[in-house]
Amino acid sequence: MAGKDVKDLLRKLVALQKIDAEVYEFKREIKAKPALLDDVKSVFEKKQTRYRELETRLFDLERSRKAKELDLKSKEQEIVKANTVLMTLKTNREYQAKLFEIENMKADQSALEDEILRFFDETTKVTEEMSREKTVVDAEESKYLAEKQKVDALLKDLQDKVATFEAERNVACEGIDAVTLAMYERLVENRMGLAMVPILNDACGGCYMKQTSQMLNKLKMCDEVVRCETCARILYLAGEL
Repeated sequence: MAGKDVKDLLRKLVALQKIDAEVYEFKREIKAKPALLDDVKSVFEKKQTRYRELETRLFDLERSRKAKELDLKSKEQEIVKANTVLMTLKTNREYQAKLFEIENMKADQSALEDEILRFFDETTKVTEEMSREKTVVDAEESKYLAEKQKVDALLKDLQDKVATFEAERNVACEGIDAVTLAMYERLVENRMGLAMVPILNDACGGCYMKQTSQMLNKLKMCDEVVRCETCARILYLAGEL
């Protein structure tokens, strides 16, 4: 490849690198932005989880209370039946035995009534805590959604910029041969968006390794595309282009 052709190729690559440096930075920001929501989202989700735990607790309490109420109703019916039987008994022994049985039933009834009252008290406490937690959850959700809206707007802006630069990139790629372009793009991917760098104080502008006199002479001759032996980036002399 003649010197003039190499210089022209390097100029194209330099122009392409400027675009890719911007695109790489925008894509890095796009990847990083969602992390800004992590703390706010975590607080919201913890509060939301606590509220759902309370919902489950309330459901379990109400289910248990209803079950006890059914047991109470059944016990009351048993007492009514037992009282009916009591009135038909003829001997004192039978009467006293049934009366003892009824007293035990009434003790069970009283215990069930106490349990139901405890369920009501616990339900009231959980309901009140849920009311407080709902206020907190709503506030944290509003905060999270507001932050998410900001981040989404930033992401949309960055994505629009990437789309604009991608269009410019397609134009910048014209005239670069497929082999060189493929090699350059691998470097962009593997070298954090920086595939092509200038020589700075006789050193690679990417890894800062000092270049040999032979390498510098190759760059001045401009007969071929020269790459850093350490980081493999494409090198160029800014003043020669």
